[in-house]
Amino acid sequence: MMHGVIDIGSNTVRLSVFRVEDGVAQNLFNEKQTVGLAGYRKDGCLTEEGIRALIETLGHFAFILDQLGDIHYTHAIATASIRNINNSDEVLLRVKEALDMDIEILSGEEEAHLAFVGAEGTISGHEDGVLADIGGGSTEIVLFREGRVVDSASLDIGSLSVFRDYVDGLFLTNDERKAMDERLKFLLNAQAIERGKYPILCAVGGSARATLKMYNTLFDEHPDNDEMNTDDLKTLMKHLLDIEDKEKMGIILKVKADRIHTLLPGLSILYRIAKYFHVEKIAVAQTGIREGYVISRIIGG
Repeated sequence: MMHGVIDIGSNTVRLSVFRVEDGVAQNLFNEKQTVGLAGYRKDGCLTEEGIRALIETLGHFAFILDQLGDIHYTHAIATASIRNINNSDEVLLRVKEALDMDIEILSGEEEAHLAFVGAEGTISGHEDGVLADIGGGSTEIVLFREGRVVDSASLDIGSLSVFRDYVDGLFLTNDERKAMDERLKFLLNAQAIERGKYPILCAVGGSARATLKMYNTLFDEHPDNDEMNTDDLKTLMKHLLDIEDKEKMGIILKVKADRIHTLLPGLSILYRIAKYFHVEKIAVAQTGIREGYVISRIIGG
């Protein structure tokens, strides 16, 4: 069976096509569009312009799936992009009317679970640790011991929402980072999630992958390297915060142009979470919520 999975995030909307046979999923195709839905919010609602942008993107993906052919099922899932707005029912109805597409809104707990399942390949071999899925509008935290989830939390902060709420210019400044940092620490403490020392942080999502690419470039690591040292991550963050905007822009444009405004916020969130849980090593997963959805809901369902 062929399945198309569309993940509607606050920053990007992603499409993955999987072939599922005999309980095994193979990823055949990936496409993404940076829509920035979190930037289309006003008074807690997704604006008319944002709704149109979403419908246009989903329509483009529906066209791709139609051209590919032999797609037996299409699954559209949404996280904080639609979960955290006041007019979610209107958005779902508008998409249904325009495209005859149903969207499933995941709770923070479901999102955290699917990210954990999807990142199993990175987590395997580490009995205890923390998983952080940094999205555009929210961050999911999972604590695991002996390979099993023991606690999870969804934080109402992400790379794009930080840019929207804290950044006056194009790039996060050190003072803005400190303000964001205080908010993130407050949200972590408010969850009363167990704060111990963990051997590893498994990082999921586009912000983590963009940070890893920047890390490998500036520290001259092999492009296939998927681990970061937390102290080195701090050095990278301080370097990017301290250099002139023109130089900063040149570096980010070469490494990850589509993350020019969200890379520093995402990196700063990742670093704070690593420090909060006293983690020395960060492993970045190349898989996540879409793979977790296929494993849990399609194969396991």
